[in-house]
Amino acid sequence: MTEREWKRETIKQYLRYFRIWFLILGIVLVVFLGKLGFRLTRGEAERGNTAAPAERVYDYADVLSDEEEAALRQLIATKEGQIACDIVLVTVREEIGERPSTREQALRDLADNFYDDNNFGYDRIHGDGVLLMDNWYEGQMSTWLSTCGAAGWRFDDRRINDVLDAVYRYIDNDPYRAYRAYVEEAASIMSGESRFSFFPILILILPLVVMLVFVCGKLKSPLGEDTAPAMAYVVGGQPAMRVQTDQLKNRLVSRRRIPKPSGGGGSGHGGGGGHVSSGGVHHGGGGRSR
Repeated sequence: MTEREWKRETIKQYLRYFRIWFLILGIVLVVFLGKLGFRLTRGEAERGNTAAPAERVYDYADVLSDEEEAALRQLIATKEGQIACDIVLVTVREEIGERPSTREQALRDLADNFYDDNNFGYDRIHGDGVLLMDNWYEGQMSTWLSTCGAAGWRFDDRRINDVLDAVYRYIDNDPYRAYRAYVEEAASIMSGESRFSFFPILILILPLVVMLVFVCGKLKSPLGEDTAPAMAYVVGGQPAMRVQTDQLKNRLVSRRRIPKPSGGGGSGHGGGGGHVSSGGVHHGGGGRSR
């Protein structure tokens, strides 16, 4: 085989080896371009619930200025039309319990009931929406994110923590920036967008680069030549084959009965820990203290 033929065969082998990568990357590219085209062409989703109030920012704790409240309302209105999901912010100063566990449940109930009582939900009453309730009572500061409808399944524990992390990154020094981060993070999650939007492109390009570097490196390697006969370093020019065998002296077999495990397995619940509010509405959500 000539060097040119060897290189041609090498290329064919590596293309066959990487064919599964081409298939996977092709699927990823089609999905990515499809989602990108949908985001560019979609318009504002039509609201299906007219029973909810128009207000989205309830600053009972008075931690925002009038200008900041207005800016948040405008941002929320824009994001709601894009993701077809209500986004509500409530700040309070309520004494809700000294123990963290009691405080968390009390704030959860306040958030869920506020959502239910105001008939929030973009598509229908008690439909798709998220509500962040932030308690500013001294010594009992805590936050709860209540989810409902499609948001209850979109926001798992990890995504709920993403929202809370975004809020807590700024809450001590700049409440407005913290609540703006809540709106933007929640909208990003509901739209299916990722903060690492370059990731689909990265997984598309990186394997191709690795493959091309690998193949080019192989093509630059010269075809190897035989520099010595196979038996050049064997004494006498012939290999000495020493035959060894194992003989079975006796056999000892032990048997032991393995008991089957008793009891059944458990099951988990997604959506950030689902529960039913006092009004009979299914909610998800999560929170923390600060």
